[in-house]
Amino acid sequence: MPDAIVDIGNSRIKLCRCDSSGLILPVRGFAADDLVGCERLAEEWGFAAGHVWAVAATHPARAKQFADWAASRGETVLFIDSPEAIPIAVAVDFPDRVGVDRLLNALAARAHVRPGQPAIVVSAGTAVTVDLLDDDGAFAGGTIFPGLRLMALALHEHTAKLPLVEATDPLPAGPPGKNTEAAIRLGIIHAVAGGIDAVVRETAARCAIAPRLFLTGGDMTPHLAGLLQTRHQFQSDLRTTLTLEGLHRAAESLS
Repeated sequence: MPDAIVDIGNSRIKLCRCDSSGLILPVRGFAADDLVGCERLAEEWGFAAGHVWAVAATHPARAKQFADWAASRGETVLFIDSPEAIPIAVAVDFPDRVGVDRLLNALAARAHVRPGQPAIVVSAGTAVTVDLLDDDGAFAGGTIFPGLRLMALALHEHTAKLPLVEATDPLPAGPPGKNTEAAIRLGIIHAVAGGIDAVVRETAARCAIAPRLFLTGGDMTPHLAGLLQTRHQFQSDLRTTLTLEGLHRAAESLS
């Protein structure tokens, strides 16, 4: 049984204590390489040698860095680092290549739908994924495209004059945007929302009954979630802890 769960992404690390009943909120977050923050949090929680940290990571170097830190404290790291470690069927061409974070999201979503009901999981981070949990409770694939920050970086790096904007900041009025920064930020969020909306509609059309929509991810801003939730008739939930919920379930299954 893990004492804490850790989701290590490309830019952020999220940590939460847990017990047999689930997550013990709040979730804490730091820059992915901020081991000082992790050390302070472990001390705040009263953790010492003998505690178990269940870890999922999309960044191998950051994962090793965290494991080395935990080992230096005499603590144990349980890595959920392959599809085989996650108790969910994977109905795609190459099951062993699916990102662990996508499977954890699907595993958590399955616990929130009734048997036979499909779900669509939208996770907004460095990349955006829109994935299907089918009516048999299996991960059935999805789509992947650039997220808000990646779009902002691409515009800045591949044009001569466009500035780098913080795509997740509160939005200005519009569209239309009244200056270049506003135009970029409005363009990015509506491009991402439009892409998600198109994929959700196409995926839902292939389901026998209306799916339930789950919105999660570090860049699932309130404005982005609001844009998405106003476009669909079926039930939707903003669950920022979805990946951590799935990680907790996967770790419990290995205990």
